[in-house]
Order: sequence, then C-alpha cells, then structure tokens
Amino acid sequence: MSSAEPSKSLLRTLALVSVHPAVSHVGVPSLNEANGATAVDVTFEVNLPSEWRRRGESPSGVKLKEVVRFDFPSDFPLEPPRLALRPDFNRDRPHMQPWLTDGQPVPCIYDGTLSELLHQEGLAGILNQTAVWLERAALDTLIDPGQGWEPVRRDSFEDYLVADADSLRRLVDRNGGHRFFELFYRKIIADSNSCLVLGWISHEVKINRNVVRNLFREVKGDDGDLQFRHGKSLVLVIWPGKHPSGELIVNDTYFPETVSDVRGLRERAVLYSCAEELSTGMKWLESCVSRCPEHGPFTLAVIFLARRPFKVIGSQSCIELCPYIVDVRFPDLFAEGDATPVRPAAHRDAISRSLLAQMTGSAATSKRPRWTLFGAGSLGSKLVLHLARAGNGPEVILDKSLMTPHNVARHALIPKEGLWMGPKAQILCNALRGLGQEATAVTADAVSVLASRGDARRTWSKHSWAIVNATASLKVREAIAATRLVSTRVIETALFARGRVGMITVEGPSRNPNAADLMAECYAFLRENTALAHIFFENDTVSRESIGEGCGSLTMTMSDGRLSLFAAGMSEYLLAKQRDGLPDGGGEILIGQLSDDELGLKWYTRRVPPVTVVHAINRKSWRVHIHSRAADKIVEETACWPKAETGGVLMGRISEVSRTFHIIDVLDPPEDSSRSASEFVLGTKGLLRQIKAYSEAANWSFYCLGTWHSHTYSSGPSATDRETAKAMSLARLTPSLLLIRTPECFEALLADVADASAGRN
Repeated sequence: MSSAEPSKSLLRTLALVSVHPAVSHVGVPSLNEANGATAVDVTFEVNLPSEWRRRGESPSGVKLKEVVRFDFPSDFPLEPPRLALRPDFNRDRPHMQPWLTDGQPVPCIYDGTLSELLHQEGLAGILNQTAVWLERAALDTLIDPGQGWEPVRRDSFEDYLVADADSLRRLVDRNGGHRFFELFYRKIIADSNSCLVLGWISHEVKINRNVVRNLFREVKGDDGDLQFRHGKSLVLVIWPGKHPSGELIVNDTYFPETVSDVRGLRERAVLYSCAEELSTGMKWLESCVSRCPEHGPFTLAVIFLARRPFKVIGSQSCIELCPYIVDVRFPDLFAEGDATPVRPAAHRDAISRSLLAQMTGSAATSKRPRWTLFGAGSLGSKLVLHLARAGNGPEVILDKSLMTPHNVARHALIPKEGLWMGPKAQILCNALRGLGQEATAVTADAVSVLASRGDARRTWSKHSWAIVNATASLKVREAIAATRLVSTRVIETALFARGRVGMITVEGPSRNPNAADLMAECYAFLRENTALAHIFFENDTVSRESIGEGCGSLTMTMSDGRLSLFAAGMSEYLLAKQRDGLPDGGGEILIGQLSDDELGLKWYTRRVPPVTVVHAINRKSWRVHIHSRAADKIVEETACWPKAETGGVLMGRISEVSRTFHIIDVLDPPEDSSRSASEFVLGTKGLLRQIKAYSEAANWSFYCLGTWHSHTYSSGPSATDRETAKAMSLARLTPSLLLIRTPECFEALLADVADASAGRN
C-alpha cells in the first residue's frame, strides 16, 4: 500500500463520505499499486441506546464507533466499493457474506448487488445501508421474525444443486435421520485447479454393496476451451431429531458459511445437531464402496436440513437447506481424510408450478386451473407456453395435425437438429413436462370430439375452467356453438388481416352468449368502427403458401414477432381471468388493433349481455337468438304503439350447423308501413336500399333474416302469420324468420322452402 494522491473524483467522493450524518471520521486513502484500488477506513458512529453508549458497545459486540474499510476499485464509480469490517468482528450473525477480505468479515448490507444500489441511489445509498446494518447488528435485529429466518448467504457460490426443496423438507421428522438420493451433475473444468459443478437431485435410492457401483459414473468430454464431465452420483441428506426430553432440536444461532474441508463439515454437523446422522450415513456409504476397485473421483453432495425457530425467508417452512459438495473415490471415500476439500454450494429450486407462479408474481400456492386447448399451432403453442411459464398450463391439448418444417416460422417450440415430425399436441405436451406440468395429448379432429360423448368426457369436464379455441377454424367454431356436450365456457382467440387485428371472445355463464353469438357481436362492433372494419375486411387473410415441391399450406402470412405481440396480450388476459374469474352476467369480446408504427396494440373491450333464446314454434330444432340490441329496439318500438301492431326487419346471421338465427339488429319500418289494432303491414319504400346499406357496412356479414311484428294481446301466431311465413318461404331459398312480440314474450315461425315444398307449414 502507498499513500499516493487520490484522484479528484475520489476526493469528491471522500468529501461526500465525510459529511454523511453517520460518519465521524474518514481515514487517509491508501493506494494498492497491484490492482489500483484505494482503501479508506471510514468510522461510523453507531446509534446505540444511552446505556450502551456509556459502555462503548452493545451486548452483541458492536462498538459505538465501528471502522469499515471501503476499497474503491480503479474503475469506481462504474463499480462499487468493497466493504470489510474489523478483523475481530463477530461473524455469527445474519446478513454476513460467507467470505473474508484480507481476513476481515464482509457485511451483506443490501438484498441485491452493490453495483445496482450505487447506480440507483449513489454512494449515499451504500453509506445509508451500512449505517442501518451496523445499528441492526448492535440491536441484534438483523433477523426479523416477522420477515422470516435469514438463510446462510449462498448466492455467491458458483456450484449449485437443483432440488425440489419442499420434497426434501418433508423428510424431516422427530427422530432425525438420513436418506440417499441420486445426483446427476455436470462438471466444468477450466484448469487443473478450477472447476464448477452443476447438479440435479433426482429420486431417492436405497444403497448396498451390490448396487452402489452402478450409482457412480463420470464421462469425460471436451467442448471448446472448457472441459465438461457428465456424472452420476449420490446425495446424502441429513436432518436432526429431538432432545432426550422429546423437544424438537431447533438451531436458533446463525453461523456464516465457513466449511472448507471434511473436518469443517463434521463440525458443522455438530452445530446443526445432526453429527450422529452424518456419521451413520457416511459409514454406511464407506462400507458399501469398500469392496469396489479403485475408481473416481466423483462428486458427492451432502445437504443438512437445519430446523430453524421460524419460517425461512422465501418459504413456508422452518427447514433451511445447507448443501455442500466433495470429491470421493473408491474404495476410500476421502483421499485426504478430514483435510479433503469441501465446497459449500448454493441451492436452486427445481422447475415447478410454484416456482413459475412465484416468478410471475402469482400466488405460489394457488391451484392449477383445469382447462383444455383446441389447436396447438402457432398461436395456441404461444398461449400454452406463456400460461405454463406462470404455472397454469392446460390439462388437455387437442390437435389432429402433425408438425412439419414450415411450422418453425411461428411455432413457440424450436426443433432439434434433424427431422421435426410428430403430433403437434404430443410435442407440446412434452414441452410442458419440462416446465413441471403434465398434460394429455388428444390427436383427434376437434369436430369429431365435439360430437362424441365419450371423447368429450376425456377432453374436458364440467369442472374445467374453460376451453380455449385457438384453431382459427370456422368449422370448429360452428361445431362448438352447435354441440350440447360442452357445459364449460369457451374462449376463442384468433388473428385476422395478416396479424393486424386480433380477437378474444369469452362465452357467458351457461354458455350464453355462446361463441357464435360473440362472433356476430364482433362483426357488429366492426360495422360501427369503419376504420377498423376497413383493415379487417380489406386485407387478404389467408393464402396458399408453397411448403415443398408440389405441396402448399393454406395459412395467414405474418412475422413471428407480430403474432407474438398479440399472443402476449391474450396470455395476460387469460391469466387475469384465471386469477379473477370469468365475466359474470354475460360474455365479453376484445378486439386488438396493431398500431400504425406496428410496435404496439390497442384493445377494444365490449361486454355482451345474454341473448334471448326462442325455439321456433313450427320447427323445435331451430333456435332464435335475439341479441340485446335487437330485443331492446323491439321492446321500445312496441311500447310506442301500445294499441296497434308494429314491426320491422330482422338483420343478422344464420347458422345451418347449429340451426340458429342470430338476430343482431332490427331496421325501422319504412315510412309507407301501416299499423292498426289487428294488423301491421310492412312498407317497401326504400327498404331494399336500407337493407343493402346495412349489409355493406358489415361487409355482408349480416343480411335480412325476415320480419317481426307485435301483437297487442297474448296469442300465438295467427292464420295470417302462418300464411305470411309460407309466402316468405316461397320467396327465398334460405330459411326466413317471422318473429312475433306479444306483451309477455317472443314467438317465432320458421319459413323454409324445404318445408313449403314438402307441404308443411
């Protein structure tokens, strides 16, 4: 060290340090010529209670004036200063780093990196956190029972073991004990003195002399400048039991991580009150390998399950996992005896629903919703993986198609080198398994499943949250609307206009409104929004693209980024509805529009009330769905003519598959219409022009369905009504509707040329 003149930048920094309210003295800077760092001793005056101030220190050993060494690196202020306490500072306290700097303990003053703290709050933030840490260390409140037990800091260790912590914690009982688990690991060797071990803890195994040899293996291989070794070995898991009095052994003392060899590992077992369990497990392993030929080294993992006085931070358990790794050989386990090196390791949670939910900000204990996906293509696969990464993947995935190379352009999954074939549903289910979630693949046609009671029972249930239809198939939508086998609500997602428009529809309770009703409402929304309708209807939606010599695929071309933009928003909507519940009192439609700069989306949302369902009097198999817009207009018009019959024209759509008239709207009667107490006669003046203008505004998605009129008293269809229906059936080839509004209800007559030709009314 030398006392060279510090830079002007560092002088300004030290001036800032000297005026901090918790700092009483700043020492002389000392330059380390080897690395260019400048060390400065900063004296903090700790805020002690008056009685402790008179003694000059707290009962926990924190002095009134504590000297903290600040090492400012040569690239400060890009990199933060490194902190160190006096050499004799008591390390047996929480929030202490597991390493020493020049023999001096290092406090952990911030739950994060000092670099981020420096660039977020400046050096003042580091000074503030240091002062707070010293004060809490003095008061012995570095651990807050309300927050939880602070586990030993292990986030600086490069070796780590992946394990399902909850399953290991469930091993802990009153009697103490040990278990062996299978360990798969990857060892990265940079040179003869440096290696890194990444391990994954698998299932529990029973070991003996006959099987132990097959439980250890290590395969060597090279990859660039680093050497890799893939191995299989064991994990010894140990936990404490109870005192002779029967009271559970609880370790309520914080010990920093200092284990460096087998001797230290045995000493740590004593501190955690499970020395006997460690000895028993090690002796049995030694006995099992004693007859094995010389072999090794292999990586053995040891995990102590320490029982704490209250829940460990970040978990719902009072059991803390403390892992270590050590190289073992056959037939003698430890080549250097108690001096054999041991490295503390970090624990990483295994992939699970709870971990994924936690990382997305959801409740880790929430139950996985049961839902079914129709369509495992580009959009469906992205929806599935977004939801699965939040822990809410589907229970069933249905898709009849096989994966082919052109699917790579937009599918969420990435093919392995070589042939990428197989059922889309099965491949997507395999991917979900990697996210810790099981799903059933149904490789069948959705329309066939919707028509089969047995297939339907295996694909969804009355307990399902929803069916999400991402097939973009008109036939599937019609089949969904027509089936009586679906009791759960259906959510449909689709893209249009080469990915410039997206749509979400959510059926209402008891599937009213249903998917077909909601699609009709989407067209009604577009009719009102002419700019959006122009984008929706004027862009070619599908084209036949060549995917091989003589082979083509009917698809909608767009970039993966554009599709992903919509898929992300749709996924967020689905997650919100899984969390908060589907809409009450009706359904919902959302239409998303790509912004002009193609960087964002604007979503329009509309709630859709239930439709009024009427069965045709003369054809019970046909239903009439009267949307609220049309029903309200009819009721309002009827109220204006309480003593006379009135009427108008019905506009909407017909589904031959579900045998449903969707009455989306009504047109006012022409001015030459006549009304009386016993009859309404629909005029003709300007009527065709009015119908055409309405249909054109919806790009002919809506057309005339028939007429409606009112009765001033409760009665069924009159003879005149039936003759009118018969005349209507002869006038057009498609089915027509005659709707009657009585004071109490709606009634409907179907006019069908097929009936007329067969002689039926």
